[in-house]
Amino acid sequence: MPLLSLDNVAVAYGAEVIVSGITLRIEPRDRLAVVGANGAGKTSVLDVIGGALEPSEGLVERARNLRIAHLPQDAPEPVGATVLDEVLASRADLVAMHAELSRLEAAMGARPDDLDAVMAQYGELQHTYQDAGGYDVEARAREALGGLGIDESLQGRDPRQLSGGQKRRVELSKLLLADADLLLIDEPTNHLDLASIEWLEGFMAEVRSTFVLVSHDRRFLDRVCTSVLELGHGVAEEYPGNYTQYVRLRGERRARRQKEFESQQAHISHQEEFIRKYKAGQRAKEARGRQKQLDRVERVSAPPRDRRPRLRFATAPVSQILLKTSDLEVGRGTSTLLRLRPLSIAPGERIAVVGPNGSGKSTLLHTLAGELPPVKGNIRLGPRTHRRLYRQDLGHDGDGDDAPTSAYTSDDTRTVMEDLLADHPVGAERARTVLGALLFSGDDVHKLVGELSGGERARLLLGKVALEETNLLLLDEPTNHLDIPAQEVLEQALIGYGGAVVLVTHDRALIDAVATRTWAIEDGGIREVLGGYTDLLRVRDRERRDFEREAQRSAAERGPRAGRGVPAVTAPASREVRRIEEEIAAIETELKAARNRLLDPDTFADIETGAEVGREHDRLSGALAELYERWEALAGSA
Repeated sequence: MPLLSLDNVAVAYGAEVIVSGITLRIEPRDRLAVVGANGAGKTSVLDVIGGALEPSEGLVERARNLRIAHLPQDAPEPVGATVLDEVLASRADLVAMHAELSRLEAAMGARPDDLDAVMAQYGELQHTYQDAGGYDVEARAREALGGLGIDESLQGRDPRQLSGGQKRRVELSKLLLADADLLLIDEPTNHLDLASIEWLEGFMAEVRSTFVLVSHDRRFLDRVCTSVLELGHGVAEEYPGNYTQYVRLRGERRARRQKEFESQQAHISHQEEFIRKYKAGQRAKEARGRQKQLDRVERVSAPPRDRRPRLRFATAPVSQILLKTSDLEVGRGTSTLLRLRPLSIAPGERIAVVGPNGSGKSTLLHTLAGELPPVKGNIRLGPRTHRRLYRQDLGHDGDGDDAPTSAYTSDDTRTVMEDLLADHPVGAERARTVLGALLFSGDDVHKLVGELSGGERARLLLGKVALEETNLLLLDEPTNHLDIPAQEVLEQALIGYGGAVVLVTHDRALIDAVATRTWAIEDGGIREVLGGYTDLLRVRDRERRDFEREAQRSAAERGPRAGRGVPAVTAPASREVRRIEEEIAAIETELKAARNRLLDPDTFADIETGAEVGREHDRLSGALAELYERWEALAGSA
């Protein structure tokens, strides 16, 4: 029996129908993603499923005693004295049982006449409390908080003192602690750093509960979901599989429907031509018969075309090196967050910056943009460098600085048209064209900026950046507030940009699609890896395996020698192992030299030389990985 079913459900606000025709069955262990453009009704569908919103049409049936837990986008007002208390308070059932157990304990201490009855009641409730996880609820709460980056020092703080991102993690911890049959999760990865997102992925892969979630994180949807409900053009359609499979199946379905539509249109045109030709002649009777047949044909609609923004970043002329740093330390005031070895940025490079929240990613970006002074060292720009910063605050907190290195801001009291023209006086006609490409059509251009949603405001600011001729873009969380279609448009725009990009983002799909290098903030410095986030994980995994192998080798050397319980290595195998070890040592020396060349800014003075060194580094890394695999196979079989 399904936990919940929707039969021909529609959601409307007044006379405006947001989505209709939703027919859906949610079975135990289902992991359903709800996707669609901003405004398609994703949050409304969650509210209908949870019972917070009544559908305008259709029927919602829920299993008897179905327990539902909901993570909304906006956090409620805290009730606990500490963060840990706040999470524990979310389990009102356990709180009530614990209070009743305490009352019964006090009653038993008073030795009432009906002591046996009180003790029996206490024992029964104690078993119920234990079965519900009451005795380990605090341990599970601490585990959930810790996994999401809320350590013990924060767990003892007043939840009202937390940042917006930390409050989001507390709400997520409550959801993970809930003993619910169905979890409704709205944007769970908002405000999480990459380590927390990956921890959450692992947790949700193991959790037994059924869940329905809304997320714009494509990689997250790939890892945790088994089916997708697409909302678009006022209708809903379900697809099996994760997000990648959904994209493929959607393309196949639309191509098939387009072919069916074109085939029917060709048939209709042929019949209409016959009817026009013979309706008054000797074959008029046949023509009338064909007209009747045509009138009975159920027309196939053309598959709808998605409305996507159009974005192209204008590129200024470039120099060979756009930016170089030397002895750079970044931070706030005199407090250093990061110490950087010499770095350089050349045209065509797209650099992703990743690291934990609070590690200095945004501070680094603002320092490279010239909005913050370095704590130490200096930044040198190329002779033709024109840089522009995109801030994650969506222009709300601009400081009014009109220097070329400052970020664009927006005035809430202006209309969308006025706000664009204030920074780019291109004329009303050109402005309408630009805004139309950003999905501001008709009267949308006359909306006040202060009334825009986060996604609309992000599109407006990206449009401002795109209109200006630049050759170095510094983008701080540009996909925040963007729906998946807009993210994919931004992705293609960055790939086609002729300048360089430094990008702070938690969007792993975006990083892997666009990054030529990744700067990972670790231990107050930067580790540089060629490629994207998956390449960084591959390097970390190889280092972990190397560390484990070295630990095993050290343990073996300290342990019993051959002839005292350890199998002896045969002579041919031993010679082959030694030969491979010599090759490994030689390639590691070459790889170290290649890595040092990559870290030298002068290497990229000539783009072709820099590219060749990068290819050599990749070749050596691949050869080293193959040698280690052969070494492990020989050592394991010896």
